[in-house]
Amino acid sequence: MTSYIGGKSRISKFIIPYIPTDIQDYCEPFSGMFWVFFKIDISKYPDLKRVIYNDFNKLNVNLFNCVRNYNEFNKFLEKYNSQDSDLFYSSQSNIFNSEFTIDLSIPDYHTAAKYAIVLTQVFSGTNPEKGKFIDLKGKYKSKFDSFKDKVKSNNWQVYFNRITDTENLDFSDLILKYDNEKTFFYCDPPYYKTENYYANHDFGLETHERLANVLRNIKGKFALSYYYFDKLEEWFPKDQYTWREQQFSKAAMAKSGKEQTKGTELLIMNY
Repeated sequence: MTSYIGGKSRISKFIIPYIPTDIQDYCEPFSGMFWVFFKIDISKYPDLKRVIYNDFNKLNVNLFNCVRNYNEFNKFLEKYNSQDSDLFYSSQSNIFNSEFTIDLSIPDYHTAAKYAIVLTQVFSGTNPEKGKFIDLKGKYKSKFDSFKDKVKSNNWQVYFNRITDTENLDFSDLILKYDNEKTFFYCDPPYYKTENYYANHDFGLETHERLANVLRNIKGKFALSYYYFDKLEEWFPKDQYTWREQQFSKAAMAKSGKEQTKGTELLIMNY
């Protein structure tokens, strides 16, 4: 959909070949902007019946509730212009106010539009609650305009139509709810020691361990993304789980005139 901290748009080509094609349920406990799902070729998954979006951040869940109702959402998005700094800061102040609440029982299109305005006009979708407005000075197309184009696009709507469920659950509750022999869980948690980059989220080492304990006992299949840290080999021994790795440039660390920081992405699987 758009840039977001930890998003897998750039490295989805590394992940997708490992996703089994005979799955019936596709589920991401930490869906974010759902980039891996959006990058798969749906035609290669003929048995796919359910696609489950889940995120602990209610703003993300509401955004996906709205894109699933894209015709109605488009009416609201057209009311807003990109590259309007006053609109950006008023939207940011509103939705990240400590007293702000959101009801997920119905799509809140106004809030989703404001969130999209903020998320698409901070650097790489990072730290939207505190990030500064990026003035493109007319040199580039705004990511907010690109976002609006996607919501109107038939190619994207094919994917929106396949999302059967949206949830705002703790990952353990979500996995318990949807786990079966034909479920595939792609897990992309906040990476260890980067958790403070995420809005509306609290994820410490004990939570990483709790996730490991849940995944070790599921009926379905999982693929888990991380950067390496020592505990991983204790939780997922290499003689019991499949480990794959590949080096990528970190998009969010790009700076003008400097070489991008490299990171080694791990994918740990129980198959």
